[in-house]
Amino acid sequence: MLKFSIFFAIIFSQLVLAFAQVCLKKSSDFALPNRYRNGFLCGGVCAMTAWFFLWGFLMSRLPLNRLFAFEGLSPIFVTAASAIFLKEQIATQAWFAFGLIGIGISLVLFQ
Repeated sequence: MLKFSIFFAIIFSQLVLAFAQVCLKKSSDFALPNRYRNGFLCGGVCAMTAWFFLWGFLMSRLPLNRLFAFEGLSPIFVTAASAIFLKEQIATQAWFAFGLIGIGISLVLFQ
């Protein structure tokens, strides 16, 4: 069983990764003024860097086969963030797939 602090760090790392992806997507929006695009780009790169070091820390604490299962949270969080912040439409099949990913992660978490 995972310690709560490690579990929290895993969830936080995936949220940071989703934030980075949304920032990088916003930085490619040419309708925004350059100063906003540059801000989103810097925010995305900084968040991606933070995710990289946090993920490296987590790899030193957990076996890779258990940790990598939580990478499945990344598409869920990125899709949810894009729906919330970028107002993108999400297909019904995607929500069903997220449920299956959640079941798979719970199988790894409680083994």
